[in-house]
Amino acid sequence: MIRRVLPACFALLLAACSHLPLPAGQNDDEDAIVLMIGLDGLRYDALDRWNAPNLQALADRGVRAERMHPVMPSKTFVNFYSLATGLYPEHHGMVSNSPWDQHHHRHFSAREGSPQDPFWWDGEPIWITAERQDVRSHIMFWLGSEAPFDGDYASVWHPYQHDMPYDDRVTEVLSWFDAPEDERPRFGAVYFDHVDTVEHRAGPFTPEEGEAVAEVDRLVGNLVAGLEARGLLERTNIIIVSDHGMAPVSLDRLIMIDEHSDLDGLFVEEFSGNYGPGLEPFLMAYGADDAVERAYAELQNVHPHLTAYRRQDMPSHWHFDYPGRGPDLFILADPEWLITRTDADLSNPYLSGLRGQHGYDNHAEQMGATFIGAGPIFPQGTRPDAFENVNVYGVIACALGLEPAETDGDPAVVERITGGNCPAN
Repeated sequence: MIRRVLPACFALLLAACSHLPLPAGQNDDEDAIVLMIGLDGLRYDALDRWNAPNLQALADRGVRAERMHPVMPSKTFVNFYSLATGLYPEHHGMVSNSPWDQHHHRHFSAREGSPQDPFWWDGEPIWITAERQDVRSHIMFWLGSEAPFDGDYASVWHPYQHDMPYDDRVTEVLSWFDAPEDERPRFGAVYFDHVDTVEHRAGPFTPEEGEAVAEVDRLVGNLVAGLEARGLLERTNIIIVSDHGMAPVSLDRLIMIDEHSDLDGLFVEEFSGNYGPGLEPFLMAYGADDAVERAYAELQNVHPHLTAYRRQDMPSHWHFDYPGRGPDLFILADPEWLITRTDADLSNPYLSGLRGQHGYDNHAEQMGATFIGAGPIFPQGTRPDAFENVNVYGVIACALGLEPAETDGDPAVVERITGGNCPAN
């Protein structure tokens, strides 16, 4: 019932917004633009700890949320797709960075074409909503954009190229806006991995984190300057989002799961790769009821920083029990702790060098993500309370005057984020 009612609520919100006056600097014949910039791993408090003048300038002239709650698990693929669709993982299907579908015996693999396979991606992304309402969209490296939705794509999209220089990404995004008006996007999105990549190796609260924040701040500044030089800044809503935060980790805080249970009879997705057990914030296990119950019983009260959940026991705010992909047994460490096995090769530099990790409970403080919005729909200098990232889809739909698809967002939260200031388009 709620999912049927929400689109109607969004439609009423958009209708109300259509009667608001246009913000200063925007003319009746100028259509609003949205540029969403994804900064992987940027903690909600990074701007309070490091000098980021361009990001701070956007926050000062717009909205910076106290924090944004990621969806669960607090992993990259999961959350960038929730940002795109406004859906919890239980509805869009991306329940981890490499989900296992036990109904179809299929494993997501970036190397084997899964990013382009619509089997893995449910829910309507915002770029498809836009395209179907004649709003041109250009997407660079956003999760889910490589797969068609009912045969449709964004007008421009790119297969992910991890090694593409960041400045080249900025150059291409700005080139979109050099095209004639009818070939420019009104919705654009671009992704940068840099902070997450650095923090996994160095951890948060380190000079390396500060340098990474400074780098993405520079890139954001170049995008803003490029829009201003093209005379488009006043009509552009710039939305900065991250997917999750980051917790410091150490090899001194390891939980050897096989010292407490051998997980016999269970398939553990995190231990199924080619490189043996890693250092994980959680384990997703699948199997018959008797194996699940045996492992669940073995893991009760065995470590003060470890909790096992059967499917029926999971907290209500997690929302990741997608049919066939949600785990039968979910084993979760507390933030700053890691799960592994005694046979893990801790001499491997990839493991021994891990200093930051995410994937913990999505309401844990360390997992808090960043949201900044600046432009015509955002009230200046406001700091709304924490909200869930499934509301970002609604903010974009509102800014572009789109009729939204069904989402798990809350129209009241969208109205709070925008201060009710959603101009007609």
